[in-house]
Amino acid sequence: MSMGNGSGSGSATNQSSSDGVSISSSEDSHTTDLPLEARVAIFVCRCFIYVCSMGQWVGFHVKYSMKDFRNNAVVRLGRCTVPEYLYTWQGWSSLLLTMLLFSMLAME
Repeated sequence: MSMGNGSGSGSATNQSSSDGVSISSSEDSHTTDLPLEARVAIFVCRCFIYVCSMGQWVGFHVKYSMKDFRNNAVVRLGRCTVPEYLYTWQGWSSLLLTMLLFSMLAME
């Protein structure tokens, strides 16, 4: 990336403020030079990851939450009732994974 006077497409501009702090910006920071086929392949892979992986975990947590609530297998944590399966390391870690996948999807 060239740091110049800002002329030309896609070049970064470098501005100095009065306090000596340098601010860099890129005109094309959100565009990509990948061909359409590569972008479609990335999109398909991301859809596969989100639908298969996150869908499986959401189904798992809904199933076991409903099971624990129906059997009254819950633990009071302050004012909240938490399903008992979340007190195992597998339960809370898979819930954390599901929340991270959901946040990744939200950031897409």
